[in-house]
Amino acid sequence: NKQQKYDVIAFNFAVNPNKALMFSKELLKENGALLAPINVQTDYWMRQVYTLIDTNGKILWSANEVGAWSVLFQPDVTQDTCQGIWCSPYNGFKKLK
Repeated sequence: NKQQKYDVIAFNFAVNPNKALMFSKELLKENGALLAPINVQTDYWMRQVYTLIDTNGKILWSANEVGAWSVLFQPDVTQDTCQGIWCSPYNGFKKLK
């Protein structure tokens, strides 16, 4: 049972660097790209860099600001370190056991 691969993956929420790298290596087709707001440091949800990476994790493009806006996205609610109003227990999200 072969896992489906994608040309492009785009995250619309902040992710840790290791998660972005894992998704790019495991789920992208050759010559694919992943676009994501990646935390500037692991588990720090208050600042991201908008980043485009390839299947090897190489940064193809990045931006601290997009237009006049600093890059700050909703955190990845699946992470235990998630902080803020988007996160458990405020959002009703419960992990499957």
